[in-house]
Amino acid sequence: MAYGTIGGMKIHEWEPFLRTWSAERGTALRADDPSEPPLGPLGFDPAPPERIAALETRLGAPLPPSYRSFLEVSDGWRWAGEFVELLAPAAEVGLLREMTPSVLEDLTLWEQEDLEEDEGDEDEDGDGDEGDDADDADDEEGYESARWNRAVQVSLTGDQTWLLLDPGDVGEDGEWAAYRYSSWSGYGPVRHDSFAALMRAEYESFRALRIPGDAS
Repeated sequence: MAYGTIGGMKIHEWEPFLRTWSAERGTALRADDPSEPPLGPLGFDPAPPERIAALETRLGAPLPPSYRSFLEVSDGWRWAGEFVELLAPAAEVGLLREMTPSVLEDLTLWEQEDLEEDEGDEDEDGDGDEGDDADDADDEEGYESARWNRAVQVSLTGDQTWLLLDPGDVGEDGEWAAYRYSSWSGYGPVRHDSFAALMRAEYESFRALRIPGDAS
């Protein structure tokens, strides 16, 4: 399987990709401040098979390929982009609704507002139903999002930024949709086709901010 390339390197080949990321971040930090001590690797030891199996048991599903292979190389990660300080080790990955319920509320509101805008567009086109008692009942009970209720949180600390996986949105390759949500961004969660694609985006955001003028 291939999840895209960076400089000719397949992104699912995590070891060279992560090694490159670590080295580039260390170089960028020293360029900003020559007195900065060596950063060292951003990653950790691989997650043992039993730890990955325990996570799959907790989630009730096999992990998507690119995330599983990532954990097999590094059980967590420091500084995924500029706004996520720590990706969780397998033992600390869990459901968003249990780990950060306030973010679940934010994302549910985003989704509800999007649905209401779509329904409003349909009404303007004459396709919506007026005076729908069922809709009124739903409003009174409060909207619940299936997507964000099942979302898996894979980041721990960051600048009001969270990385999530959706086990209910699975591609033909077995990959789960992945999201980045920054509460300060003003544009809601950003979807990617896989964890690998999400990490590529985080890497590129790091380069854009830390390596000005880079053309890769």
